[in-house]
Amino acid sequence: MNTFAIVTDSAADLPRELIEKYDVHVVPLHVSYEGVDYADGVDIDINRFCDILEDAKGRGKELPVTSQPTPGDFIEAYQELIDRGATEILSIHLAGTLSGTIEGARFAAQKLMAEHDGLRITVFDSCSATVGQGAMVLEAAVVARKGGTVEEALDRIERIRDGHKIYFVPDNLDNLVKGGRASKFQGLATSLLNIKIVVSLDKTGAIEVVHKCKGVKAAATYLAKQLARDSRELGELVYYKLYLKAPEALDALSYALGTHAANVGSCLTVGTIGPTIATHVGLGAMGLFRFPADLHATELNDLDRYLTPTF
Repeated sequence: MNTFAIVTDSAADLPRELIEKYDVHVVPLHVSYEGVDYADGVDIDINRFCDILEDAKGRGKELPVTSQPTPGDFIEAYQELIDRGATEILSIHLAGTLSGTIEGARFAAQKLMAEHDGLRITVFDSCSATVGQGAMVLEAAVVARKGGTVEEALDRIERIRDGHKIYFVPDNLDNLVKGGRASKFQGLATSLLNIKIVVSLDKTGAIEVVHKCKGVKAAATYLAKQLARDSRELGELVYYKLYLKAPEALDALSYALGTHAANVGSCLTVGTIGPTIATHVGLGAMGLFRFPADLHATELNDLDRYLTPTF
């Protein structure tokens, strides 16, 4: 039995099997398309969301719109755990610079702690997204499962947050342009010239452009060389490959890693970018997430068993 409860939001992109295995409680974000609202992970999965993105692109429609959970959604989730006997909850969320999700969690936490003596809800900004956020959730859940304290879990995930890096390579800039993350001129130039951009999240979780190159193979090589450089500076790393319906890009990344970063550490799994981030990076995106190996629980070395969908 876990010594404290773990809550996150659906932007963590965790497979259902892992959510159940580690007793993680997920509050869904929402996706709206053509007047229909879907709760992420409840009544829409990533395969269906890819269909929606393809439909929007093929018909020249507006992109789906994502929306954050309400404070009431968090109150309901926390109250359910309280009713089951939880007195400590660690709630880990999508970067506050990308979404207001964490503010709803904070409001709910303060309200319920004022109503329940002895209740402690700690709300944590991952300053990350998708598998970066999800990895912190899993590492904290391992601490809880082994009988550790919230303080021990916080120490680990704070150090992961401080030492992690996550990169995305969109197939093109269409979605970032439509979402206001890149200019129309940038989108036109990259489309015409087959220029790939590499975006990352800074220390606060905000999106930044870190590199431009020609073609997916060059982008994959850049990611692999960055991983090798980081390993020289930080020591052994663990990393996740991530993608969204981009098998050729994933193959290019795997080849580049084998060529330029063969000895940096272990690849834990291939993760699928979920609806929240997919809305911005689009179909065909690939990426890489890494953090120091000494912050990784070896219990999670079997993550490859829980691969998210193959498209």
